[in-house]
Parts: sequence; C-alpha cells; structure tokens
Amino acid sequence: MSDTGTSIQEVRLKSSPRLPDQTGAPAISRSEPTLSPVREITLETRGAAALAPVIDIDRLYEAPPGQSSQIVRVLELLKQACDLLAEAQRSDSPMEADRFVQRVQLALPKLFAYRSIGDGFGVIVNSLHFAFTNLHGKPLASDQLNAVSRVLRELRAGPVMSLEQGLQRVEELEDRGLEVDPPDLGNLLEGAELTENE
Repeated sequence: MSDTGTSIQEVRLKSSPRLPDQTGAPAISRSEPTLSPVREITLETRGAAALAPVIDIDRLYEAPPGQSSQIVRVLELLKQACDLLAEAQRSDSPMEADRFVQRVQLALPKLFAYRSIGDGFGVIVNSLHFAFTNLHGKPLASDQLNAVSRVLRELRAGPVMSLEQGLQRVEELEDRGLEVDPPDLGNLLEGAELTENE
C-alpha cells in the first residue's frame, strides 16, 4: 500500500524484462549498485539512468600511483597559481600582492611546457606571459588581477579547451588593458643594443 492509500498489485514475470529497443538487453528491474574504482563513491542505477555525484577535477584526472601524468602536473601548477592569485586578491598591501603575482609569473614557463594539452591552453599561458612581460615590472591593477585569476580558474576547471575558447579568455585579458601580444622584434633588438653599449 502506498502513501496515498492506493494499492498496486505486484506483478511477477517468469523471465527478466527486456528493453523495448532493438538490442533485446535485459532491463534493470531493481536498484543495483554500480562498481566504482573509488571506494567513497557509490552509484545506484535505476532503470536506464545512473545517478553520479560531481567529481572534483583533481580526482577525475588522478594519476595511478608511481606514474606521473601531464594533466595531473598541469592541474597542480594551476592550483598553485590560483591559490597565489587568491592570496594576492586578499592582501591589503600592494607590495605583498605583487610578490604573489610574481610567483605566478614564474610558473608560466613551466605551464607553457605542457602546451600540448590543447591549443586553448597554450594560447592562454603564452598570452599571460607576454601580458606580464609588457607590464615592464608594473603591478597588476585590481581589475587586471581579478581577470587573470578568473581566467586561470577557468583554465584549471577545463584545461583541455579549443583555440576559440582560449582566444575568448585572451580577449577578456585584453579588455582589462593587458597587452598580450609579443613585443616587436625591433624593440627587442633595441633593448639588446642598449645592454651591449652599457
């Protein structure tokens, strides 16, 4: 008997019910546990739909013990960069905030080494490198810091992104006044001549 006071007669079949499609696969008639490689996650299947919890990005790309994975290393580096930028955003001192941002800047060449993960990933990391270079040591403005932090958090949430998606994030940086293009070769050569003459 149900909560509404109606009773439904139980029907027992002699054979397992089959799905109404062309496969003839047996239908799941009761809740069945679904095995998961992670002990803490238990999934239940009811009918043809499976209920799955949201899995953290770090667990999704977890490397097997004793092996290293490019995506795992990238996620670690991006997490460190995001944490440093969060500290910079919370800092009351502009000098301290700039020190955190400089540490993020030092991580960019390491991240660029993993550019094969995706075109979008490579263009974002490369653009951030040139944005910092083109600042010539000046600290990021508050809105620029927020934009860089947001872009890196999005990159960490989905490191494998298309070139178009990466270019959209780069446009966000440009909208905040960051110059993401490499300096002209002429400017680089002038700088090299000046250092030779000194």
